[in-house]
Amino acid sequence: MSRLTDIIENHRNLDELVAILKHYGLNAEYIAALMIEQLEHQLEEGEDTDEEASQEFEESGDEEKQDEDGSQQLLDDLKQYYARF
Repeated sequence: MSRLTDIIENHRNLDELVAILKHYGLNAEYIAALMIEQLEHQLEEGEDTDEEASQEFEESGDEEKQDEDGSQQLLDDLKQYYARF
Protein backbone atom coordinates (compact mmCIF):
# COMPACT_ATOMS: atom_id res chain seq x y z
CA MET A 1 0.00 0.00 0.00
CA SER A 2 1.10 3.51 -0.59
CA ARG A 3 1.61 5.96 2.23
CA LEU A 4 -1.42 7.97 1.13
CA THR A 5 -3.62 4.85 1.18
CA ASP A 6 -2.34 4.07 4.68
CA ILE A 7 -3.19 7.59 5.85
CA ILE A 8 -6.72 7.44 4.43
CA GLU A 9 -7.33 3.99 5.89
CA ASN A 10 -6.07 5.15 9.29
CA HIS A 11 -8.50 8.09 9.24
CA ARG A 12 -11.39 5.75 8.48
CA ASN A 13 -10.34 3.45 11.31
CA LEU A 14 -10.11 6.36 13.73
CA ASP A 15 -13.57 7.57 12.70
CA GLU A 16 -14.95 4.11 13.41
CA LEU A 17 -13.18 4.01 16.77
CA VAL A 18 -14.66 7.38 17.72
CA ALA A 19 -18.13 6.09 16.82
CA ILE A 20 -17.68 3.15 19.19
CA LEU A 21 -16.42 5.42 22.00
CA LYS A 22 -19.36 7.77 21.55
CA HIS A 23 -21.80 4.86 21.50
CA TYR A 24 -20.62 3.74 24.93
CA GLY A 25 -20.69 7.27 26.31
CA LEU A 26 -17.00 7.65 26.97
CA ASN A 27 -16.13 11.30 27.26
CA ALA A 28 -13.12 13.18 25.92
CA GLU A 29 -11.73 13.84 29.40
CA TYR A 30 -11.55 10.11 30.15
CA ILE A 31 -9.97 9.23 26.79
CA ALA A 32 -7.44 12.08 27.05
CA ALA A 33 -6.43 10.93 30.55
CA LEU A 34 -5.92 7.36 29.33
CA MET A 35 -3.85 8.51 26.36
CA ILE A 36 -1.70 10.76 28.55
CA GLU A 37 -1.04 7.88 30.93
CA GLN A 38 -0.12 5.52 28.09
CA LEU A 39 2.14 8.03 26.30
CA GLU A 40 3.95 8.92 29.53
CA HIS A 41 4.54 5.22 30.15
CA GLN A 42 5.87 4.71 26.61
CA LEU A 43 8.18 7.70 26.86
CA GLU A 44 9.50 6.55 30.24
CA GLU A 45 10.23 3.11 28.80
CA GLY A 46 11.96 4.79 25.89
CA GLU A 47 14.18 6.78 28.24
CA ASP A 48 15.09 3.63 30.17
CA THR A 49 16.21 1.87 27.01
CA ASP A 50 17.93 4.91 25.47
CA GLU A 51 21.21 4.21 27.20
CA GLU A 52 21.23 0.60 26.00
CA ALA A 53 20.24 1.49 22.45
CA SER A 54 22.37 4.59 21.95
CA GLN A 55 24.83 2.77 19.71
CA GLU A 56 22.05 1.15 17.66
CA PHE A 57 20.27 4.50 17.36
CA GLU A 58 23.32 6.16 15.83
CA GLU A 59 23.43 3.43 13.22
CA SER A 60 19.69 3.36 12.49
CA GLY A 61 19.25 7.09 11.84
CA ASP A 62 16.80 9.70 13.10
CA GLU A 63 13.45 7.92 12.44
CA GLU A 64 13.10 6.67 16.04
CA LYS A 65 13.96 10.13 17.39
CA GLN A 66 11.26 11.68 15.18
CA ASP A 67 8.72 9.19 16.54
CA GLU A 68 9.74 10.11 20.08
CA ASP A 69 9.46 13.82 19.31
CA GLY A 70 6.02 13.28 17.78
CA SER A 71 4.91 11.35 20.86
CA GLN A 72 6.20 14.10 23.13
CA GLN A 73 4.39 16.76 21.11
CA LEU A 74 1.18 14.73 21.21
CA LEU A 75 1.59 14.28 24.96
CA ASP A 76 2.08 18.02 25.45
CA ASP A 77 -0.98 18.83 23.34
CA LEU A 78 -3.10 16.27 25.20
CA LYS A 79 -2.03 17.71 28.54
CA GLN A 80 -3.07 21.19 27.40
CA TYR A 81 -6.37 19.80 26.12
CA TYR A 82 -6.97 17.87 29.36
CA ALA A 83 -6.27 20.98 31.44
CA ARG A 84 -9.37 22.59 29.86
CA PHE A 85 -11.56 20.10 31.72
